[in-house]
Amino acid sequence: MCPPSPDTNPNNPVPGGLANTTYLVYVDDSGDETQDLLTALAIPVPAWADTLQAWKKFRRWVVRQFGVPTSTELHALDLGTNSNTGRGKLPALKPGDRNQITDAAFRTIRSIAELRVLTEFAPVPEGSGGLYPRLVAFIEEFCEFHDSHAIIWYDGTAENLARSTRAAHRALPYSRRVLEDPTGYDSSESHLIQMTDFIAHSAHHAVLNDRGTGPADSYLREHAYNELLPTVDTPGHVWPGGIDADGLPCFAHRLGIRDYPPKAR
Repeated sequence: MCPPSPDTNPNNPVPGGLANTTYLVYVDDSGDETQDLLTALAIPVPAWADTLQAWKKFRRWVVRQFGVPTSTELHALDLGTNSNTGRGKLPALKPGDRNQITDAAFRTIRSIAELRVLTEFAPVPEGSGGLYPRLVAFIEEFCEFHDSHAIIWYDGTAENLARSTRAAHRALPYSRRVLEDPTGYDSSESHLIQMTDFIAHSAHHAVLNDRGTGPADSYLREHAYNELLPTVDTPGHVWPGGIDADGLPCFAHRLGIRDYPPKAR
């Protein structure tokens, strides 16, 4: 069974959020030919500087231990597949080195209790453009419940992506909690987008693990999620395994993966 959540209000989209604050939200996607996920990392403004410094401390550790400069993009897929062909142009690290980096990334994320994660799921490849309006609605609901607001940055600089994300924001009601138009980032230039990439990739593998599909030799599938699971129950950070009172996997509620598991037709 799932550990008891400190917030038992069934209307709370993601328990444990801070009230009366503004969230700086970073969005990235993950998936494969069988599914898509779009993940939002919501950082309350009072915790933003500490979150960035924690990640920069992790990156300095990566420099000292493995010689990967802080200017080099860390991409979870490259680390998880032990591949040197990814867009991050990593040096020829040993498989064990890659696993250590991944573990440390998840420990860093886990260490910041104020972070909240919201994820949208599609059982077929829809692409981030198809999932984005649903994710914005999820963020809007989360902020409304906590009497808070949000500003969004996303991974990608293509003009067609900018148009579709702007349209999703401008379709929100006058009373909207998600403020301004979203802003696209090149992930190589944002530590916090890269941080979100690790979470999005972990959500993708969490669903693969729960469905019993995907690469059996994936390090993320077998090990790295354990580092994301807090030692004390903290809603918003999840590891699949237990079944809650509704008969759903714990992580589907606590991580906020909408539309997973898919409803029976």
